[in-house]
Order: sequence, then C-alpha cells, then structure tokens
Amino acid sequence: MPSATINGIELYYELFGSGPPIFFIHGGYGGLATSLVPLDNSWVDKFQDSYTVVTYDRRSAGKSSYPDTEHTLDLLTDDLVGLMGYLNFPQGLIIGSSAGGPIAINLALKHPNLMSGLILVNTSASIWSHPGRKDAAAELRRRYNLLKDNGTERAFELIHQNGQEQRAFYLPPGGSGPRPPERAQVMAQRELQIKELTEALGKEDHIRYEMGALRNQAAYLDVDLTSQLADISISTLVVHGDADRQVPYELGKELSRNIPGASFVSIPGAGHGLMGWEDALSAIREFCDGLMD
Repeated sequence: MPSATINGIELYYELFGSGPPIFFIHGGYGGLATSLVPLDNSWVDKFQDSYTVVTYDRRSAGKSSYPDTEHTLDLLTDDLVGLMGYLNFPQGLIIGSSAGGPIAINLALKHPNLMSGLILVNTSASIWSHPGRKDAAAELRRRYNLLKDNGTERAFELIHQNGQEQRAFYLPPGGSGPRPPERAQVMAQRELQIKELTEALGKEDHIRYEMGALRNQAAYLDVDLTSQLADISISTLVVHGDADRQVPYELGKELSRNIPGASFVSIPGAGHGLMGWEDALSAIREFCDGLMD
C-alpha cells in the first residue's frame, strides 16, 4: 500500500499512467463514506494515457491516518504540498472536486509556483459559509464543540443520543441532484454496501471514522476565500452542473466571475459528483491538453 509520511501522518496515494502530473483532491469529508469502500477513480481512464494521475486520501479519509488533532484548511493544503515534494513533482495540474476545491484554491493563493493549472469541479470558495447552510453550519459547530470539550468517545455518545446522528445536516434538502443512470446505480450499490459495513463495524472504528469526518467538516466552517479569488494568477477552469443541489450552481458561477480569466463550463442537467459525467471529463481533458500544448 503506497503511502508517504507527511506532516506526521501517513497519506495513502496511487499513481496512474505517465506524463505531466495531475493531482486530484477528492471531495467528501472522509470518515465512513471513504474508508469502508474505496473511492471511485474510474474517471482516471480518461487521462492516464497522457498524464500521471495522482490520487490520494486526505487526512482522516480512506486509507490515510486519522489523527486525533484539529484539522484546518491550511493543514490540508500543506499535506498536498508535502505529497508533491515527496513524489518529486515540482509542479502539477490540480483538480479540486467539491470539498477538495477550497484546498485547491488555497494552494493557488499560497503556492502558485506549484501549479500549472487549476480545475475546480462542483465546488465553491465558501462551502459552509453561504446562507443556504446557516442552520447546518450551526449544527456542525455544536457537534464540533462537543468533540473539543468532551473528547472523542464522549462526543460520539452525545451526538448519537436520541438518534440525532441520523440528521444529514451537511447536505441541503434533495441530496446531490441528478446523476447519469449508470452512475446512479453504481452509487446506490456503494451506499448500500457502506450501510451494511457500518452496521458490522466495531465501536472503536466507528468512533474513529465519524470523529475524523467531523474534524474534516469543521476545517471548512469559517472558510470563505471569495474575497481572495481576484489574486489567483493560475489558468483556471470551473465546471459545474446546473442541477447541483449540494453546492448550488450560482456558487460555481461566482468562482468563474471572480477568478481572473477563468473559463466556465456548465453541464446541463447534472447534479453533484461531476467526475462521473462524461461531458465534464471531456471539458477537463480539453483544458489540460490546451495547457500542455
């Protein structure tokens, strides 16, 4: 299992293909949703003929370490910087999908020399701070305060009392939005598998995964990079589905308006999870190829 020791933790990564590097920052917030069933990297087939695609599990996600410490956007960004150095790639194309987007934006602001291009997919500069998530953010802050004040095991017990853990507080009503039929079937099977594995999970692992996801979510709570977008000097592509109900379409358009020279590609009828949409992958591939010419 390939892993790199970065900032005191183990980051799991995979390499596909050969050529100029593309680093992919996955979405989601880690925990059970990424650790019980591997993330779907089938989109990589679209790129590995001409690029070295690097995927990795962020801290408290997938097969990477679950440290019992605070997570911040800067720390998540530093993990990627460390991985790029470890793999001896001085520069790369960066794809930030959903919750990976703010990390990619932060990298563009702090380390533009490491980037040959920026691709932002169904994401935002203010995932948690926009008005549509006001109530959800308050609930997240309440849970994270329980973790800080009581420690992992007691916080887990408090969060789970009276069935409160069943509230999908970080997703707007209606879920993610439309998916291609074949993609919807795959995701439904994956979600069922996660549910079955979660029910069979021991308490210690359940606590570790759930509190890791909570730390990940809290890293974004007070993040709003909108006012800094004008400082981005990297060639940028923004791709967003016009039926996205998790990260509203207007937030993607806001990115493209505020990043100088950014290109914007709208995917009609698409919900969240655009790395499963062929039109989105074609737009990303065309953008990458154009930068390499």
